[in-house]
Amino acid sequence: MDQEISATIASMSISEKSSQVLMTGIDGKESFPSNMLRHFNGVIPGAVLLFKYNIAESPEAVQHYIDSSSKSFESLGARVPVLFAIDHEGGDVVRTGKVLSRLPSAQSVAANFGIDRAETLYALSGTQLASLGIRMNLSPVAEAMTVTNKEFLGTRSFSSSGETVVSYASAALRGYRSSGVLAVLKHFPGNGQGDPHTGLPKLDVSRNELAEKYTSTFFSLLKEKPDAILVSHIIVSSIDPDTPFCLSREGVTGLLRKSLGFDGVVITDDISMGALAKNGYSSCDASLLALEAGCDMIMTSAPDIRDISSAIAARASKDRLFSARLDESVRRILVMKARIGLVKTAQERYSRSRFATSRSEQLISNFKLDIFYNARKKAGLLLEGLNVK
Repeated sequence: MDQEISATIASMSISEKSSQVLMTGIDGKESFPSNMLRHFNGVIPGAVLLFKYNIAESPEAVQHYIDSSSKSFESLGARVPVLFAIDHEGGDVVRTGKVLSRLPSAQSVAANFGIDRAETLYALSGTQLASLGIRMNLSPVAEAMTVTNKEFLGTRSFSSSGETVVSYASAALRGYRSSGVLAVLKHFPGNGQGDPHTGLPKLDVSRNELAEKYTSTFFSLLKEKPDAILVSHIIVSSIDPDTPFCLSREGVTGLLRKSLGFDGVVITDDISMGALAKNGYSSCDASLLALEAGCDMIMTSAPDIRDISSAIAARASKDRLFSARLDESVRRILVMKARIGLVKTAQERYSRSRFATSRSEQLISNFKLDIFYNARKKAGLLLEGLNVK
């Protein structure tokens, strides 16, 4: 597989690499809209983040939509299958309507479930996601509740106890991994007062306080080998007083990679959020800075990713060090995709081309739906008697 990934990267154009590091949204919820074929022609993202407006009314319809989207990206020449992701935390953060089991908030899970039961719940939730074709969940929140982040996080944190957070976030990581879903720890290094959707929060703490109250949970969770960590826009004065964390080399490469030793995929929060857009960072500039800082996947809600992809490609074509940094990110993303079977060997691709028929694909879809309904039923029994809001 390592040879396959190396060969794939070597065969990719700079433009393909520049698009592979992007996570964006798409329209539609029944099937892939025809206007999206023009929209993504020549610029196929590495990942798509689904929102509530993408989720149809039934599991069958959601599965068909994701299937249709995957085949459309393939028809556009996707070298590697696009990864479909979603925010499925539970509680107030719900993107799946009534299709999937309604998860309790992290706070509610920690208050009502033992560790083993919580892991089972997250595994059943992951099975439902994977059966529909959603292979990444931007969850769990790995921050302990503090006085400064309480207003922003609310019930999204498991607890104010770091030990409790580590125990339940570990259960979530294990549960989702067992069901073939990539789980993403967030929001490193933590949140402070203010909402990054509308402004640029700042965390004025010493390095010791940052380590003790904010990043210690993430450090402890590294033993679970998380696939990805999402970094926030917050400015941490003791790390880099002038630069949002996701754009800071001192933050991403210095603290997260070198000090904590994380070598997985680092994903930015939305670089088109008000936190950056209202403080002088265009989506293109922010993307370049994020990659230079050590991030691998750039999340953006910008209407068109073509400008961002072009800016990355232009920098890579004239800057040898930046080009190497881009290759490093693409490799991490492909390795992550390989863990869930999205990157296939030549032999696997040959087997699929030989034996894939419309009937076999329908049988596989039906089988996955059977798995989905079984997991949803089991999750319902597990949640029975608990008032999930």
